[in-house]
Amino acid sequence: MLNEIHDSRCEPEKLPVIDAGIMDSKRLQMFYVSVKEGSFAAAAQILTVSPSAVSHAMKALEEDLDCALFRRSGPQVTPTGAAMRLLPMVEDMLVRMAAIKHELAATHGRQESLVFRLPVGLTDLVRAGVLSTFHECFPAADLEMILREEGGAVGKLDFEIDHAHRVPREMVRRDLLVEEFHAHVAPFHELGQKSRVTPAELRRFLCILPDAFVSESLARQMEPGAAGRIKKWMVPDAAAASGLARNGQGIAFLTNLAAADAVADGSLVRLKLPGVVIRRTCCAWWSPQRPLTWVAEVFLSLLETRMLSAGDGG
Repeated sequence: MLNEIHDSRCEPEKLPVIDAGIMDSKRLQMFYVSVKEGSFAAAAQILTVSPSAVSHAMKALEEDLDCALFRRSGPQVTPTGAAMRLLPMVEDMLVRMAAIKHELAATHGRQESLVFRLPVGLTDLVRAGVLSTFHECFPAADLEMILREEGGAVGKLDFEIDHAHRVPREMVRRDLLVEEFHAHVAPFHELGQKSRVTPAELRRFLCILPDAFVSESLARQMEPGAAGRIKKWMVPDAAAASGLARNGQGIAFLTNLAAADAVADGSLVRLKLPGVVIRRTCCAWWSPQRPLTWVAEVFLSLLETRMLSAGDGG
């Protein structure tokens, strides 16, 4: 999973070449303060180092970059055009470094926890390699995954995972995946050897659907008058729906991710249903009054990477 994260974010040939000397945070801090103060001596006083240490660091930085950063005139220094071009990038980098240091300091020695809620139909997305990788990152973390169908009072939640049409307007939302649902049947099913299936043919068989959203989307796209005659069976668990279809008991509408193993081993085939496209967005959401913790950010990043590698598009 960690290799997938690396591979999905940047290809080997796109990795930046980083010179450890140039990226030394102390040098960058000295550069930043020297530009702001206009004096190596003033920068040295603020940073509690000697003026010669600042001067030598800036000389080394200029050699690394192969350009002049300061015009020196006695105790005063004036930044060159190159220095002013570099300044906002260095400032951004120092702010990011400070944020990392603050985050790590805040979590040091603290028992990490993560609590989130989701519908049972999305648990497979989370369990598929994400939980084990998360515990590798935070072995002592206390993680609680609450199923919405279980009901009951819920206290503090870091975030919720659900489909976009259910997210309250006032919440912060992060889209994770666009799911596409396709019709799947067993190869021995009457429709198993057909390259294309018409709405009229679909009406003759039982459609195994995950929820009302998919059912309504399918109904809207059927030919006029056909929607009310669809034979439907709601099975919210994707594994159960896949099993029913593999046994020839109907046509299961599954995402690519949910059907991947069965299609790979030949126990299900995907039907082409021209003119019918069922998509929905899976997302995480949370209250704007409760920003994500670092632990929650890591978990969602792992989840996004897993979904990206699964490739649930058409």
